[in-house]
Amino acid sequence: MRRSRLLFAFAALPALLDAWGADVGESIFVQGVPGKVPACAMCHGPRGEGGGEGLFPRLAGQPAAYTEAQLKAFRDGKRSSAVMSPTVVAITDAEISAVAAFLSRQQPPFGAPPKAEPSRLAPGQSVVALGRWELGVPACTGCHGAALQGVAPAIPSLSGQSSQYLSAQLRAYKNGERAPGPLGLMGRIALGMSGEDIDDAALYIASLPGGASPQIPRPAALEPYIAKPQSPDAFVPPPEAAIPDGPYGELVRLGQSIFEDTPKYAVPYAGNTLSCRNCHLDRGRDPKSSPMWAAYVHYPEYRKKDGLVNTIQMRIQGCFRYSQNGTVPEADSRELTALVTYFYWMASGLPVGVRPKAAGYPKLDAPREIPSPERGAQVYASTCAMCHGEDGLGRSSAGQQVFPPLWGPQSFNWGAGMHQVDRAAGFIKTSMPYGAGGTLTDRQAWDVAAYMNSRPRPQDPRFTQSVEKTRELYHADHEYDYYGREVDGLVLGAPGALEERDKHSR
Repeated sequence: MRRSRLLFAFAALPALLDAWGADVGESIFVQGVPGKVPACAMCHGPRGEGGGEGLFPRLAGQPAAYTEAQLKAFRDGKRSSAVMSPTVVAITDAEISAVAAFLSRQQPPFGAPPKAEPSRLAPGQSVVALGRWELGVPACTGCHGAALQGVAPAIPSLSGQSSQYLSAQLRAYKNGERAPGPLGLMGRIALGMSGEDIDDAALYIASLPGGASPQIPRPAALEPYIAKPQSPDAFVPPPEAAIPDGPYGELVRLGQSIFEDTPKYAVPYAGNTLSCRNCHLDRGRDPKSSPMWAAYVHYPEYRKKDGLVNTIQMRIQGCFRYSQNGTVPEADSRELTALVTYFYWMASGLPVGVRPKAAGYPKLDAPREIPSPERGAQVYASTCAMCHGEDGLGRSSAGQQVFPPLWGPQSFNWGAGMHQVDRAAGFIKTSMPYGAGGTLTDRQAWDVAAYMNSRPRPQDPRFTQSVEKTRELYHADHEYDYYGREVDGLVLGAPGALEERDKHSR
């Protein structure tokens, strides 16, 4: 009897601790700790909805780990505020954790957003939804989520914040008055933003109703654009505002939508949670990540992969088969036609039949030593896990994939080009971490590519007879191809290997 009571007590302990945390966190936030910590609710509202006409930020719904980190930074002098620093100087780690947990569960209504003329909001909408990639500024939605709702554990929600608060924080990042954040990302991004960009983005975000998703801007009037011949090695695609009206323009926009959110707009063919944009940045425009305008003009082309001359339609079908791990659309399907039309429009003014330097992914020099998954695991933990998760399965928020899975059941399969270590290394070196491409060394890029591609993933659809035969037919030509090799007790690509690893991870 005594043993069963002890077991019951231990089983109930997590729930009791949660209840204690909720009670303590709410008590500190609403009432404070007499003589030690004033009530947070005096400034931030009783449920963390924000206050002071936007002076004090909305804390409700923020990821607990993010709130913890900020409170500790204020307490420990790593972040400065005339109000917050003395307020939390005496708070303990346990009290901080309790307050952060309480706030993460709060979902009070959003206040009415301030109104502004659409013409005043348009510049900020462009920064938030599209970014300024040429200046090193990706779209805000790329990290903070489609509705700017934040992504646990480290990326905060922007939804419901005031323009004055957002402007102040971006300027603090830009001027070095606030630590640049994990991986130094926000410091780098803010440096690429002008003062006008900062104010415009802040105003647009503040104007959104709580939970609303920023939309790709569509100008009220078509921007005059005449496609002129350009050098293939210094090509600039047409601006967003040049997408024409009418059926042709609508198909271009559909192609862009499929590219940006493939599972949503190509439902019959998507086999995982990846989208085209995950490997081809800036809506397929970025010259460092295999841009679609460069791909369009050098097809038809012979491909050793299937021993055929591929049209652009066939090439896209391959992406659905391998990268999407999905169903191949018919060449004349509306979805595939929309993608081809989008690529064609982006290539306006580019010579056909000339392979631009930007075609494909950048190639790194051969590694001086064999890429090491063991070293790569350390690189991954320090620079990749924040976004892609410690388990490599990506991160979602509000039911939407924000950062893609790099291995596991929802990632690309063993037939996708990105499973090749050399290709992944080139992409990682120039484009990752997201918003901080070029910060890893060549060796780090090779090593983390080897680590990523020595994890289980869905089967190669070309599987023939056995994993050994499939490796011989399709994987023997790549020096660092892990298909068919034994890693951590599993033969990668063997039937059941993915399910076995998934079972152990649970």
